[in-house]
Amino acid sequence: MLRVCKFAACVFFLAGLGFACYRSPVDNLDRYIYEAIVRGKSQTIDAVYSIVKHASPRAEQSSILDSPQHLQELEPMYAIRPVYLAAISALSGAVPIQSAISLISALSLFGIGVVVLFWTKRPLLAGLLMFAFPIPLLGRLGGPDGLAAVLVISALWLLDRSTIVALGLLLMSLGVRTDNVIVLFAVLAWLVWERRVTRLVAGALAVAAVGIVFGINRWAGNYGWIVLFRFSFVSGRYPAEIPHVLSVGEYIHGLWRGAYAILDQVALWVLLGILAWRRHRDPLLIVAGCAAAVHFLLYPSGEDRYLIWAYVVAGVSLIRSLDADQPPKPSKGLAI
Repeated sequence: MLRVCKFAACVFFLAGLGFACYRSPVDNLDRYIYEAIVRGKSQTIDAVYSIVKHASPRAEQSSILDSPQHLQELEPMYAIRPVYLAAISALSGAVPIQSAISLISALSLFGIGVVVLFWTKRPLLAGLLMFAFPIPLLGRLGGPDGLAAVLVISALWLLDRSTIVALGLLLMSLGVRTDNVIVLFAVLAWLVWERRVTRLVAGALAVAAVGIVFGINRWAGNYGWIVLFRFSFVSGRYPAEIPHVLSVGEYIHGLWRGAYAILDQVALWVLLGILAWRRHRDPLLIVAGCAAAVHFLLYPSGEDRYLIWAYVVAGVSLIRSLDADQPPKPSKGLAI
């Protein structure tokens, strides 16, 4: 009974954390681009721009949202998340669009916490992990990062329970963030190494994943990786005007700036991952580490929100390592 109470207390804590994040969202620019795309299904671009531009001081001050045309040029870079946009559209029938965006992030954070709780079976440590910065940021951001993270983390948890369901979640996550294809490739490589799937099956899933990503990008009219890289790390205010060329020097400069900006943010989580690996050789640490490293090489952002899912995996692995060398406890034993 005490064990059940501890689990229930942790769930209530996670619900409270999600609610607090819902009530204090981050006023990032991305959330207004997503609102514009959802509104654009039934409104003209001029009407959408007049609403979005004056929705908040953040949007008012944005230099890239200076005309309806430039707003429209930004949308293909965000429209590559059809599953996320569909979720916003579905919830916007009951609540305002910005509230729907915040609600998806808050519910995603709660979902991650529940997965962590049942993965580690240690309510106190699971609650502390979910409260550790910057993990709660997933519940406050106006973007797909939280939903993408809950799908990836759930898939990694389910790998030892149902490989088919886990791979299905990873494929679904491509509709939230197409860059999750990197995680899918890392998982498939590990499954082939462990001989849990054949090379033929892994190859077919990899081809299907690439097809989904290319299909989404073509449907959305996305500009491609080079334009995204230059827009984010080199120069250019309007993506439609950015040249589709990238020199080696420009890439190295962007990579260096990103590495310098993010090093102090990832250092602690890398340390936790190393400690977890030394205590218990969890292969998911290799999967998460390789996927995170490749993602950073392709998109060297100084914002670590793209890597928070890997932070959670490192924390979970460390918590689970506490039981690695302990003998089984009687059923009446209580986990922390």
